[in-house]
Amino acid sequence: MIKTMVLGLGNILMGDDGIGVRVVERLQGAVPGAEVLDGATSGLSLLEKLSAYEKVIVVDAVQMGKMPGEAARFSAQEILDLPENQNFSLHEIGLAEVLKIGRSLNEKFDNLVVIGIQPKDITKGKN
Repeated sequence: MIKTMVLGLGNILMGDDGIGVRVVERLQGAVPGAEVLDGATSGLSLLEKLSAYEKVIVVDAVQMGKMPGEAARFSAQEILDLPENQNFSLHEIGLAEVLKIGRSLNEKFDNLVVIGIQPKDITKGKN
């Protein structure tokens, strides 16, 4: 059984929003013992995937007010603690919403780490 998943999120048609997908493309076959998946903009279908592994590393573009390309590490709890009006992900149904739904279903997400990367340009068609 594979114990670790590296999941890249994002929309490659929206410029830097696709950074998570591009990262996992480069990691394919390079992380022994881990499943490396392109989650694109999966939304709610992520819920099942997140609970199926001992450890989940999510890579996604996150508006953090940092310099483009800067990265930060977040726990699931840090994302869940964000104010309701603060978006974490750039997607319609983002990671924060998926985690909140999972929490309501008694998922703990202690296994999850998010690597957020500050995008520069999320203009459609710039990839």
